[in-house]
Amino acid sequence: MMTAEMRRFQNGTSLIEALVTLLVFTVGLLGFAALQLSALQSSSDSGFRTQATWVVQELAERMRANPDADVADYTAAVDCASLPPQRCSDYFDPLSGAKVNASNCSAAQMATFDRWEAQCSYGATAAYGANATAADARYTSRDFLGPAAAGVAPLDIGANGNVFTITANWQSKSTNTSGATPENMSGTVQVER
Repeated sequence: MMTAEMRRFQNGTSLIEALVTLLVFTVGLLGFAALQLSALQSSSDSGFRTQATWVVQELAERMRANPDADVADYTAAVDCASLPPQRCSDYFDPLSGAKVNASNCSAAQMATFDRWEAQCSYGATAAYGANATAADARYTSRDFLGPAAAGVAPLDIGANGNVFTITANWQSKSTNTSGATPENMSGTVQVER
């Protein structure tokens, strides 16, 4: 049996135990929330890596399918501010709402078009950027890849003889949690023609 003196020493014990339990539970929930945020950011990085793989692999396949194009046709810089000079595949024009048939392209024009589609975003051009619907749409795999760091090309193609090195660049989201500079990421494929 409990005496009156023993009860006096145990008054308030359950309240302290409840507060300590609540504190431990709160710290656990905060840790779980941080873990979830980290998982979401890593998932985004994984998605960007997948998109980069698709972009460089698609360009590599287009290069293999166009053996008549010169090395300079693929390594020349493209103007991403305007639409490609020749559209070498059928496409849907969001401005007119109509399907447009492809132009007849030479091997050099096809190489320039392939490079433009792999590197540039249709929505970022002046023609599509002025139309809210067209600017927000996704047209190619490149549109799903995150932006590259300032001063870094989103796609780089180098050539050494008949071997092309294609590199897609983007910025990581998982390292940008506390305002820190995001890590520059890249994916590279080599193509021999």
